[in-house]
Amino acid sequence: MLTITDFINILHCYYKSPMVQMYGLESHKIETWRDVYLKSPTQFLISISPQASLFDAIYSLLRYKIHRLPVIDPESGNVLHILTHKRILKFLHIFVIQIIPQYNTLWYVKYSS
Repeated sequence: MLTITDFINILHCYYKSPMVQMYGLESHKIETWRDVYLKSPTQFLISISPQASLFDAIYSLLRYKIHRLPVIDPESGNVLHILTHKRILKFLHIFVIQIIPQYNTLWYVKYSS
């Protein structure tokens, strides 16, 4: 699959090369771009396992400056879910509100009202 980022990297590769002029890109095929892309340094897939904590997921999203983080099953290699900032915020909004009253003591509840 050719993404926008891959296309931009290919354009950077051809722009830096004095041997190929930019107007020559119109005649190129995706096969030649694939060869150029495979010669570039390999990029690893940033993912997280289902056993990882929510903190690790948020840290990975922020550290690598990505918007989507796949949750991949380590045994089968299948994508189980895709985490986004919006889904994490929705989870926190729904479930943290339910958790908050559980840690209040009876003394706090009695004297706060």
